[in-house]
Amino acid sequence: RAEARAAGCRAVAARALRRCIAALPLYSQKRVPGDRARALATLRAVQTMLRRQSSLECAAAGGALAALWLYLRRRRRDITLTYLDAKGSAEATRLALTIGRVPFRDERLSYAEVALLRDELPFGQVPTLRVGDEMYCQSAAILRYAGRCAGLFPSDPESQLRCEMVLECIAEIGRDLLPLWYKSVLRRDPTTGAPGVPLTQAQVQKVRNSVSTSYMPVGFRRLEKILGERTYFCGERLTIADLAFFVDATQIMEGTFLADTGVGPAVLLDCPNLRALRERVAARDDVAAYYRAEATRPTQRAAPMRRASPSA
Repeated sequence: RAEARAAGCRAVAARALRRCIAALPLYSQKRVPGDRARALATLRAVQTMLRRQSSLECAAAGGALAALWLYLRRRRRDITLTYLDAKGSAEATRLALTIGRVPFRDERLSYAEVALLRDELPFGQVPTLRVGDEMYCQSAAILRYAGRCAGLFPSDPESQLRCEMVLECIAEIGRDLLPLWYKSVLRRDPTTGAPGVPLTQAQVQKVRNSVSTSYMPVGFRRLEKILGERTYFCGERLTIADLAFFVDATQIMEGTFLADTGVGPAVLLDCPNLRALRERVAARDDVAAYYRAEATRPTQRAAPMRRASPSA
């Protein structure tokens, strides 16, 4: 019984430790550097306690972490994620922050509002992430930051490499769709927001045929090999790589992924493991709770501060 009690205490304290570590990126380095140093020292001391066998020490570690967690939450900087009222390039970040129970403001704009704000945005586009007084851009960087805050980015270098590799593979598959998104050779004009160098209808059709019959199916078959028989891309734990794939794959399987591009479920026809991964992520309690909340969310410019649902 004593051994079981000690193991239980260690498990509780270890979960609290992971939450505190996930909270540290949100902890203001500029305003309270001394307090941050003390927080890091506390975490190191707790890690030492957790290596021991005494249930009393593990219980003490859990208590120290609980107090530290509450302190960090009070000193946390506000986060605002700004994007269109669509899934697009921000949905995986919304999911990561929600699953990790990181409070954030989910601000959703119309295309017209983005156009008016273009000169105020760091790179003239959304999504952006405001952390405290600083605004950041680029969806890939934002997703990685969210993953670290939410505990959904691996901690060891080799797993980080694998996670980054999968994210880049997914991004490369997505880049093949750019000519279909914009019906042009280039992305939107950085000053006017209009598509650059438009394609003719015949050229768009050629791109559509190539993307839907070759580029995307081959890309997903290669990603299928990378996943193999694993539960998730990086093993047994969910990461932002799984969320990035899930968002794109769900829209593809539901036929809502840029319907006029001709990209549909057929591009995943030869990828049973990827399809199973999508279903596995969708079946998680935290993901299902997020989409139940989304189904009742009124269309609006700025949603209230989101309090994420409990993790599965």
